[in-house]
Amino acid sequence: MRRRIGLALAAAAAAAIVVSAIAAGSRDTRPNAHSASPTWADVAPIFAEKCAGCHVPGRIAPFSLLDARTAATYANGILVMTKLGRMPPWMPGRDSPAYLGQSRRILTPVERNLIARWVNGGARIGAGRPVKPVGGSTNAPGTAMTLAPARSYLPKAAVGGLDDYHCFLLEPHLTHDAYVTSAVIKPQQPAIVHHVILFEASGENAVEARRLNDASGGKGWTCFGGPGLSETHPTADSAANDRLGAPPWISAWVPGHTTNDTPAGTGVLVHAGAAIVMQVHYNLIHKARRDRSRAVIRFAPAATTKLTPLNTILIPAPVELPCPRGVHSQLCSRDVAVKDEIRKYGYNAALIPSGLLYICGKSLDDYPSSPASVKSLTTTCDRRVNRPLRIYGVAGHMHIRGYDIRIELNGRTLLHIPRWNFHWQDAYYLAQPVDANVGDTIRVTCKFDNSAIKQPLVNGKLLKPRYVLWGEGTTDEMCLGLLQAADR
Repeated sequence: MRRRIGLALAAAAAAAIVVSAIAAGSRDTRPNAHSASPTWADVAPIFAEKCAGCHVPGRIAPFSLLDARTAATYANGILVMTKLGRMPPWMPGRDSPAYLGQSRRILTPVERNLIARWVNGGARIGAGRPVKPVGGSTNAPGTAMTLAPARSYLPKAAVGGLDDYHCFLLEPHLTHDAYVTSAVIKPQQPAIVHHVILFEASGENAVEARRLNDASGGKGWTCFGGPGLSETHPTADSAANDRLGAPPWISAWVPGHTTNDTPAGTGVLVHAGAAIVMQVHYNLIHKARRDRSRAVIRFAPAATTKLTPLNTILIPAPVELPCPRGVHSQLCSRDVAVKDEIRKYGYNAALIPSGLLYICGKSLDDYPSSPASVKSLTTTCDRRVNRPLRIYGVAGHMHIRGYDIRIELNGRTLLHIPRWNFHWQDAYYLAQPVDANVGDTIRVTCKFDNSAIKQPLVNGKLLKPRYVLWGEGTTDEMCLGLLQAADR
């Protein structure tokens, strides 16, 4: 039963993606409002440009939109998801700024209307000629290198549900520093690869990544919240560091992503001898099959290529989520939650919640232990800019209980995701980079729902409410803003 529900939801989501692609692709070929009902020839270019990144045979979406008859079969679902605005999966709210490539991910009112008219007119096929996906090209400098894990991996939903998050080690064997200017993932099993994040692992992180990979026989390791390396947690020693000890993001990739290049004139520096960690989100609405996906990465020599290096800046906020009123359990004790983190992750990890309070200038008094409601628990953190920056990219990160995240510069929204969905994560490059000056304030704000009905689903059952702290695990939480910025 649960499987059928998951498949139904997946089909609806796929329909939404389709609709989204349709909307963005319409041009002067649209029939006017007084013409006959549109046919496949009218909507097919939209599907090709905006949906085919996912909706092609054998990829993550449950049906193809390259074929007229298949599209017509799912027409009603497409109409529903389009009207709801659920597809394409464009998460930033309307109060967010413009991002590179967003026009290919958002349906305009005219495009929604065209799709609705096509569906309501009977989803007429006409000649029904198949279409080809409209692929993106790259103008990024550098030489392409194809990297793959040492061994294949059979995905499994280890914590229940239909999702598996797994990290793989990629070895570029760089002898000199190089800039990454583009990254594209080539899934071996595109029907189950949902999204991918690439991290640089240098220094102790590289040592840890190679140790974890060796321990698995080259098959990688499970990594839900992040890459799961020894330096991924903020500590008192790393409080003044841009990344708080965490590895920098190189790139985020999702099927149908409209731009895989860094902004013109920029790149992400990868150091000589570093490894790359490829975190893959597998969505198992389709049958799990062994996967050995590849990453095609363009490297430009740092010594001879004049590019502006992009750095990762992290802005975390404390996570202190009490139980709902009326729930009386040992699990609702913060002390018990800290001891549980020690048991699961070690003593140093258990210091993180207190470290975040310190970094953000807060105390437990700022987080009531028995609020009237736990359906809208808010946390924030301000980070002062200590040098002139130019902000090119922005992303946010929470887990399952989070539902709203906002990142601001001096009150100006850089990213707002009002309906957070952990399974639709992405990074966004600003259409117009934003300058930040010394003394400016970067703020991250997250909202959580820790009510009984919003607990993680594990092995088909909702967990009991508990006091939740910052942590890497599936049932823990995070509030994290990420910027890709350059010194200026």
